[in-house]
Amino acid sequence: MTLNRDRHEEIKYRLRQRGVSLVQIARDLEISAGSVTAVSQGHRRSRRVEQALADALETTPEELFPDRSIGRKKQ
Repeated sequence: MTLNRDRHEEIKYRLRQRGVSLVQIARDLEISAGSVTAVSQGHRRSRRVEQALADALETTPEELFPDRSIGRKKQ
């Protein structure tokens, strides 16, 4: 799994522009903020977190995390 700190910083920036934070997404999902950060940074994968981040940014997980969508079924 590729760590991508630049993408993580971009995600945080884009979320801030929309008035949303990683902590808020974590609360909405009822998980720890560290778990959301780990997914955003590329340490872990979670379709649920990837989808929540994409939804908050009005995009798709495939566009937000193109390197992770290989082999993923399209819905």
